[in-house]
Amino acid sequence: MSEAFRKSFEVRWDDVDLNGHLRSTRYLEYATTARLGFLVASGWDVRALQKEGFAAVLLGEEVRYRREVFLTEQVEVACEVVGLTEDSARWRVRQTVFREDGEEAAVVHSLGAWIDVRARKITAPPAGLRAVFEAARSEECEVL
Repeated sequence: MSEAFRKSFEVRWDDVDLNGHLRSTRYLEYATTARLGFLVASGWDVRALQKEGFAAVLLGEEVRYRREVFLTEQVEVACEVVGLTEDSARWRVRQTVFREDGEEAAVVHSLGAWIDVRARKITAPPAGLRAVFEAARSEECEVL
């Protein structure tokens, strides 16, 4: 098990709602950006995925809000793999949004899969990509 990948964000004026809180949709956008950052940091940017003929598809997301986040605060999103099928074709990633004070602001669970873009079907990823997800498994990672 490895340490979770982390990405930081500053909450900008266009990230907040009329109440001055981080907008609900922005939590999902931060989670997606952090997930992409995890792939890029692991050597799997968009070009590498395209070269292999693979893409990630999102099958569903769930967000649980825990604490408020306000304008100009710094947040950090930690990404961990919490579920994989035996062939790693389908995955579940937990993205935890932390406030400046270290408290959890929200937890986003994303369920996704790898798709072979030529065949247009869910399939096991290339060995190198599979290894990246295997290495990012959390301690409580379950078999999907």
